[in-house]
Order: sequence, then C-alpha cells, then structure tokens
Amino acid sequence: MKLILLANGFPYGPWEPFLETETKYYQGFEDVYVCAMQLRREHMGSCRPLPSDRFHVCPVPFSLPACIPGCLRALFSRDLYGELARLAREHRLSLTRMAWLFFYLGRSFHEAALIGRYLRKQGVTQPGERVVLYSYRFDYQPYVALLLKKKYFPDAAVIARGHRYDLYEQERGCGYIPMRPALLARLDKVVLIAQDGRRYLAERYPAWRDKLTVSLLGTEDHGPGPAPDGDGPFRLVSCSALTGNKRVALIAQALAGVTDRPVLWTHYGDGPLMGELRALCEKLPANVHWELPGHIGNADLMAEYARRPAHLFVNASSSEGIPVSIMEAMSFSIPCIATDVGGTREIVRTGENGTLLPADVTAQALRQAIVSFADMPPEKYAACRTRARAFWQEHYCAEKNYAAFAAWLRQLGEERADASS
Repeated sequence: MKLILLANGFPYGPWEPFLETETKYYQGFEDVYVCAMQLRREHMGSCRPLPSDRFHVCPVPFSLPACIPGCLRALFSRDLYGELARLAREHRLSLTRMAWLFFYLGRSFHEAALIGRYLRKQGVTQPGERVVLYSYRFDYQPYVALLLKKKYFPDAAVIARGHRYDLYEQERGCGYIPMRPALLARLDKVVLIAQDGRRYLAERYPAWRDKLTVSLLGTEDHGPGPAPDGDGPFRLVSCSALTGNKRVALIAQALAGVTDRPVLWTHYGDGPLMGELRALCEKLPANVHWELPGHIGNADLMAEYARRPAHLFVNASSSEGIPVSIMEAMSFSIPCIATDVGGTREIVRTGENGTLLPADVTAQALRQAIVSFADMPPEKYAACRTRARAFWQEHYCAEKNYAAFAAWLRQLGEERADASS
C-alpha cells in the first residue's frame, strides 16, 4: 500500500509544521510520495528531513501563468458548468466567484499533470498499485487527488482533511470555496480536526453527513514542563502568526492596563503586523516586559517551553480550526486563556484547564482573565496545571492520535482496493 500525500509546501519552508509530526507515524505504508503544492521560490532553499528513505518528494511550484492552459481546459469540464449552475440556483453567482472557480479548476488541471508525470517516472502508476490519495487540505487539493484517481488509480481511496481556512467559507474574501458538493460526492471520507468542523459541514451538506469524521491532531510529549516558582514576574506566552485574525495586538492592549505587578510576555511568531505590535509594546508600562523573538522553529519552541517556566498561554484569535499552539502549551502543563471560536471550546475548559472567553472579547475582559490567574491561590493554580497536562494526554497526544489515524488510513485504502478487485 502506497500513500500519496498532497500538502501545501511541506516539507519545504515553514508551512505545515504539524504535518511534520504526523508523517512520523506512516510506518504502515510501503512508500510515501509527498507532493509539495503551492511551493514558493523562497521556500525551495530549505527542506525539512523526512522520517525515512521510504519518503519521496515531488515539488509542485506555484506559477500563475502556468495555470492558464489549465483554465482553458476547464472550459471543457462538466464540473465547471455544474458548479456555475449550483451557484446560480443558490443565487450566489458573481464575477468574483466565477473567476475563483476558473482559477481553482485551472490550477488543479495543471498541478495534477505535474504530479502525474512525476508519479509515472517513479513507476507508481502501474496497474494493480494499491494506493491511498490523502489531501491534507480541503480546498483545491482534493480535486487534484480526484483527477489523479480518475486517470491513474481507479481503485484508490481518496481522503481530505479540513482545518480552518480550507473549511469555513466565511473565512474567504468572497465567501466561497468551489466544488464543495462535488468533492463530498466523490471523496471516500472528509476528516475534520474538530467536532465544530464536522458540525459546520453536516449542517450545510446533510446528504454527505456519513462521509464526515473527526480525527484529532496532536503534539509530541516533551515532558510536563517546569512549574513557575513564586518569585519573579508573572510570565505569559503566546504563539501565532502576526496576522489580523490572530489579534495579538489585543493581548498588548490588555497588558497596557496591568500596572500593579511585574509581567513578562513573550510572543513567538512573525508576520505582517510585527511593526504594529512592536509599536504597541513600546508603550506598555514599565512593569510589563516583553519579548518578540519572531519566527522560531518548532523544535526550538519546544525547547523554550521545556526550559523556561510559563504561568499562562493566551490566544485571542477571531477564528480558528483548533489551535495546535494550545495543545503544545497544555502538554507542558501551561493553562490557557482563549476565545470561543472554531473548535477552541473543545480544548479549553473554563475552571478545568484554563478560561474560555467570548469571541468578541474586549481588552478589559482579557486583562481581567489574565489577572485572575495571577491572583489564583497556589494550590488551585497547581491543580489547573495538572488538569491541563492530563487533558492533553487524553485527547491530543500525537503518538496516540496519529498512530490511530495512520492505521485507519491504511485500512480504508485496503477496504477500497479489496472492494474493487
């Protein structure tokens, strides 16, 4: 049984760090072909190591002009006209959505051709090959997988995993992700990372409810982490890209009102709003110290958590799938404050391992939640740390979750191949 994995850039550059952990548990597959899609030039210079020589990488560079022949080919695709008809029936047809659909189909035809040529050279397309096609995203990548199945692997199982931006249509500027019903009709399974994602799809496409399943992400065990002592500042950590939906500036605004105790805040991550965040931090009161180390590799971040005690992790996002950053923090026994968006309520439980705040939380409410942790009696805080670690062990341990997922993936492929033979 061979696995063809359609990823976004992985293993090149910094994208999809969580997939780096998942791939360690693919022992049940004879060979794994990783298709690094949407690959940018700046990412080509760095390639992360893969678990073994059973892994083979197919770079798929992103090129807008190269997609033009695919867009022309889309004119002869039944899927184009079927999707346009659906948009018209739903009164959602617009020039923006039509353009996005053409691009979706055009890049799919183009990248499926590139991947097909690579797989032919590798000898993977011989008749009788037992294959699972696994798209790590639920955007255009599953359509590419279905094109590959149609041409090369008629007996293959095709699975897609949905996260956030590739799942929730409201996250897109035009409120549209093409081909949803067509994908659900043809895929064997769609795997969601949180119950919230499954509910979202099931409500919109109830006819395909039985194809939706949940398989939780996970992080590796680096130990329970050092407990902070009673001396020194109250230390907060946060970790995310510095983009609008992460609302890291809200944390700075909350800390601006903390003037009665020493605080040290470290935010790990970089992005287009770094300048804006730095400007806010420079205005914080003298008792609030801050660190903005920028992007840090996952291994280095785990070493930081293992070395430096932290009292609290804070996530103020306006949208999420389910934050792996919170899983990582809880694995080190760090309680978490987070907003009630996406699947975050499935991991942060108020009074158990942290505090869940409303999605539209204000800086003042966030500050009050932070201060309540700083003022918590030592015994109560220690119990919260213990529960954070225990919750992670039960629900988000990578060894347990990914080993089970990889075994399920192979079993699905075997069942599909046996049923077709």
